[in-house]
Amino acid sequence: MQIVQNRLVPFLAVIALIVTGYILYRQSDTPGVEPGPPLTAVPEVPLPPTAKGADADTPQETLKTVVAGYTELNDQVQSLIAENRRLLEQNDRHQRSEDRIREQLRRELRTEMTAEMDALKRQQAAAADSQASSGVLGSAIGAANLPAGFGFDKAKPDATALVGTAAPTRILPLGYEMGKGADGRQGVVRKVTLAEAAPPARRTARAPARTAAPAPTPFYTIPENATLTGVANMTAIIGRVPVDGKVTDPMQFKLLLGPENLAANGHYLPRNLAGIVVSGVAIGDMTLSCAEGLIQSMTFVFNDGSIQTVSRRRDGTTPLYGASGGAAGGKPSLAAAPKLGWISDRHGNPCIPGQFVTNAPAVLADTIGLRSLSIAGQAAAAAQTTTTENVFGTTSSRVTGSKGTYILGQMASAGTDEVTNWLMRRLADSFDAVVVRAGGEVDVHIDAEIQIDKAPDARRIDYGRLDAPTTTTSHLRGSYYGLD
Repeated sequence: MQIVQNRLVPFLAVIALIVTGYILYRQSDTPGVEPGPPLTAVPEVPLPPTAKGADADTPQETLKTVVAGYTELNDQVQSLIAENRRLLEQNDRHQRSEDRIREQLRRELRTEMTAEMDALKRQQAAAADSQASSGVLGSAIGAANLPAGFGFDKAKPDATALVGTAAPTRILPLGYEMGKGADGRQGVVRKVTLAEAAPPARRTARAPARTAAPAPTPFYTIPENATLTGVANMTAIIGRVPVDGKVTDPMQFKLLLGPENLAANGHYLPRNLAGIVVSGVAIGDMTLSCAEGLIQSMTFVFNDGSIQTVSRRRDGTTPLYGASGGAAGGKPSLAAAPKLGWISDRHGNPCIPGQFVTNAPAVLADTIGLRSLSIAGQAAAAAQTTTTENVFGTTSSRVTGSKGTYILGQMASAGTDEVTNWLMRRLADSFDAVVVRAGGEVDVHIDAEIQIDKAPDARRIDYGRLDAPTTTTSHLRGSYYGLD
């Protein structure tokens, strides 16, 4: 196949030669400026006879004024430093005084709280003693009037005889009894139920057994290095040309597999794989006017509508492809990109020829014109000014020529710069690309083994709600591209 060279490079070279020749011609045509006499002393700007104030000061007077001002400023700074130091010391004294007062209040509050807690404990002890004495009498009086079965059957003495002589019978809550605890002491313990007394094996035997999830059923395998021929590109393959060795947001394309697919050693893949939808991204090459593509995702649908997708995309986004393992500004590397395979044309060329599309001539013409107009405006304004340098090494500029020309030059330069900035912001999103038209045929080369399995819980296209046997939509179901 004959590779067509890009015709833009010779065109740009001719334009560059014309611009360079014009600049050299203009420089040789302009006569030089004759040098003046050698400078023997520092020139001084003559002052008008009516000058007063700072304009009439000598350099020595100006220096004395600056020194006096600096001395006064230094005195003010020193006074401010002394005042800040005094305020800091006063703040520290106040802080220490507040800390002593706060600590004293804390000690007094702790003493008062301790006294209140002691008084409260004494009141609680006195109340408990009075409740115990009254409780014995109440228990004896209540037990005399209770029927059988409430724990007072064995002792029914007279209420008057129990006061101060006999203790009441203890009534335990439901589910508790008298016995020995884990530490061996006698006391109230919880009753053990029959379910708790059963051995652990008996309790665990009643738990339902967990069933393992059914494994997917394997149907097809597309081996590594398989070649899928007769693939139709459903969309155009647009490869963006790298800028500084990087491709930001590459464009995607979509393919449709055909029935003739070679595995290896003369084995062909099943014809049921025809119709698989393949998607990927492309990168353009400006020099060869061709586009490279890599495969990222493949989708297969069974006859019952079950969907199986094998993808190498990262969270559904397209990554940034940059130069890998090469010099800075090199070509983006597709070897390190996440992919299932790559594409070529019918003749095996990994870079598919296409049409190179660019707006470089229009952009360069507009940019050169705007930059030239801005420089011309700045030069016209600068020609109306005079720059002087004083004994301190600083320079000053003032308008000595036509003020109208100076204003017009500044206006032209500023307006041109605004237009240039607006144009550059719009062109920041533009790019060059190589376009391969849709409707052609390409080949897909597989780089990773692709397993097409049917999962029992896989999502389906149709769950039987719309294409019942009585409807007329049964022809939408696949009859050749899969198995039931």
